Amino acid sequence: MYDYVINCGKVDEDSLVGSSIKEVINWAVGRVMSNEKTLIIMGETGSGKTTALLAIMNRLRKLGIPVTYVNAYNELGLRSIKLVDCHNDLNARVLLIDDIDAAFTVPRIAQGFINKILDFNGTVVVTLTIPLLVGNELELLEPLVRFLRNASRIAIEYRDDDIKMFAQKIGISYVKPIVKTPGMVLRNFRKWDNNENSVVDKVLNDSNSVVL
Repeated sequence: MYDYVINCGKVDEDSLVGSSIKEVINWAVGRVMSNEKTLIIMGETGSGKTTALLAIMNRLRKLGIPVTYVNAYNELGLRSIKLVDCHNDLNARVLLIDDIDAAFTVPRIAQGFINKILDFNGTVVVTLTIPLLVGNELELLEPLVRFLRNASRIAIEYRDDDIKMFAQKIGISYVKPIVKTPGMVLRNFRKWDNNENSVVDKVLNDSNSVVL
């Protein structure tokens, strides 16, 4: 049984919420084209970091740039994630690491994974959740921290109006101010919506949906 499904081919940039995530995608693709070594995409839970990373992957492939996508939680055996249409290209020039913060929670388990990242000969693009959770044995993380320290970074952010419009689009008339990302709206919708046939219910039950 899988914790959730990530469908790499189901990202439609035109349907993304707010302008920030689109700016992040353009920023990352531009930096990759300039051969920058390391890029970090930051954001709160449910902000669309995975969605942004998959959009970047699809855009780069259209440009003829070979890409490899890895979910860190899956790679470290911390979650069972089904990847659909996420084939990795041979001789990839770009390594996309989703949820790099997983390595910070289990430093000893992550050593082999970290070495693969450090040894990659190309551009590494990682997503990082805010706030970052860090486990013990921090000295084991020093090589990864050094690698990420000088990376270019950008954050996905949303205006309140973006979130309210998204909520209304899926049938929710009220969103608490603490729910600041589209993903958190989806995960908390049952607190406000008792309609069994709601649009958002169909979204959450769609196995082809991209997990935000």
